[in-house]
Formats: sequence, C-alpha cells, structure tokens
Amino acid sequence: MSDFNEIPRVPAPPTGSTPSPFGAPSPPPPPASYGAPAYGAPAYGPPGFSVNGPPAQQLPRPAVTVGAGMLVLGGVLLIAGSFLTWFSILGEKYTGFSSSDGGTKDGPVFAFFGVVVLAFGVVQLMARKVLAIGILAIVVSAIALLAALADLGDVSDAVDLADNLGIDGASGPGLWVILIGSLIAMAGAIATVAKRRV
Repeated sequence: MSDFNEIPRVPAPPTGSTPSPFGAPSPPPPPASYGAPAYGAPAYGPPGFSVNGPPAQQLPRPAVTVGAGMLVLGGVLLIAGSFLTWFSILGEKYTGFSSSDGGTKDGPVFAFFGVVVLAFGVVQLMARKVLAIGILAIVVSAIALLAALADLGDVSDAVDLADNLGIDGASGPGLWVILIGSLIAMAGAIATVAKRRV
C-alpha cells in the first residue's frame, strides 16, 4: 500500500481547555476597585476630614450676645435701684442704704447681687457660652427676685400702716427697678444656658 493512502492524525487538544481561534487565551481582568472606605471608616466627613489624619478641629462656640447683654442690664438696674428711693414717710425719703431703728436696709445686698450679675454678663461676653456662669446667674437673680418681692411686701405694709395712722407715706421706684432688673437678669441667664453648645 502506498504512503499517500494513509490519513495523517491530528493531535487532540489538551483536556479541559478550548483553543482560542485568535491565539493563546488572555488572563482574566483584575477585579474592579471603587475606592470603598476601609472597614469601620466613615464614607464621608466634614471638610478637611482625613481618615488617616487627625480629627477635624472643633468649631468655635457662638457668642450669646443677647443673654449676656441682658445680664449686664439687669446688674446695672439692681445697683441703681439700691440707691433710688424705696419709700418716703413724712416727706423723708429712704433708699436701700438708709437705716431705720438701727437696722440696715437690704440695699447693699441688692448692690452686691447687681455687681455679681454684671460680672457674669461681662464674662459671658468675653468667654462666650460658659454653662456654669449661666447657672450661677440664674441662682443669683432668683434670690434677688425673691428678696425684692419680700421687700416690696414690707414697704407696702408700712405705707398702708402710715395711711391708716394719717401719716403721709408713699412707696418709691427703687424696689420696682430692682424687681425689673432681677427679672431681666434671670431672663438673660436662662437665655445663655438655653443656647449653650450641646
């Protein structure tokens, strides 16, 4: 038999792979990366925040100008009311510093409260929102308010007694100024505490 009648055998491809008509197969592409943050790290942050860097600086505390201004005004009124006329008997005027029957009036106490409240207001304007100062201002102004109400009651009773005895007596504006000043100071103190930074 002639060698030309033999059919040449084509070697079979290796098992498990299919030859590519365009040559050797290309390796698979690497997995896509979308820049996902590391585990536990926030995806977003405030401007200037860096995952690996230091934390962002705390924002400055906003000023409490209205509340501090009310504290200053209330302190001034407390001081001024201590020197104004509280009541008058037979044409003689009595202030918070006048003495009667050897006893000293409450004017120095209200003046002290006024100085303290005034200092609290200045501190709030300079140091901004100080929570402890606001709480102390509420306490001081509340004590001043209660004391002013008590003194107003005493003056009113004294004036009524003078009228019953036919003596000319009248109440003055001093205690009312102190009362208004203590109310304004309390409102300013509450405003400073309410607007504090949480």
